[in-house]
Amino acid sequence: MQLDESEHRTILVKLLSFSLYHRNILPRQTMKIPRLPVLNPLILAFLASSSLASEPIIPATRPTENTSHWVPARTREVKRQLKELPCDILFVGDSITECWEREGRQIWQSVFLPMKAVNFGISGDRTDNVLWRIKDTGLKTTTPPKCCIILLGTNNIGKWDAKQKTDDIVRGIESVCKAIRKKFPLAHLILMGVTPYGNDPAAPHRRQGDEINAKLAKLNLPYSDFLNLNDKMLNEDGTQKEGLFKDHVHLTAAGYQIWADALLPLLHKQK
Repeated sequence: MQLDESEHRTILVKLLSFSLYHRNILPRQTMKIPRLPVLNPLILAFLASSSLASEPIIPATRPTENTSHWVPARTREVKRQLKELPCDILFVGDSITECWEREGRQIWQSVFLPMKAVNFGISGDRTDNVLWRIKDTGLKTTTPPKCCIILLGTNNIGKWDAKQKTDDIVRGIESVCKAIRKKFPLAHLILMGVTPYGNDPAAPHRRQGDEINAKLAKLNLPYSDFLNLNDKMLNEDGTQKEGLFKDHVHLTAAGYQIWADALLPLLHKQK
């Protein structure tokens, strides 16, 4: 099972709290937990320095390798698809794109693979990571895609806890679009709006997603469409519709069906 950044941080914080409690650094009344073995001080130092200390925010336009432990295996699969599969449609993104092959598998296999789709999505990728991957792979598809679908920004919001500047994220997404346009000048681009991050419409992550989408809608990239699914995924009060999200970020099969239903009319126009 793959954990996202927030889940990693939660586990590490809990481990550190357990150890501090048992070393009598935290007051006993603050935590009622069974006694556990004391963690090695070197592990504590690593946890504090690597996960609890604030990390500098990486600019959204600076190509940066995603070094998460699951990336090498997924990268091999992405490169295999680029090398072996015919490519009329290229999906570019993060875990929400990658999971077309898991939660969205039935639709992917029955609808998009026959349309010669290739999945260039890797879990955890931010805009800077995708820019790095575009350089690393050269986007060497077997055939130039007729259409490229780009969904990015979720991990820029999540990784930096909605503290990366919205304009920086938008520039990162735009840079990815321009890099794809440079490689495939005749491809039609479908730029997706960031899907709802979390159930609370007033939360910082959701507000930043809305800000990003408002700016993406105004980019007016040549030979492109902007597609925002949020009105189909949210209730009138802004909360997420039941059954579309498995963890308030990633989509269920029903969520992928909504995405497919919105995409297909645009894709059929490009035939």
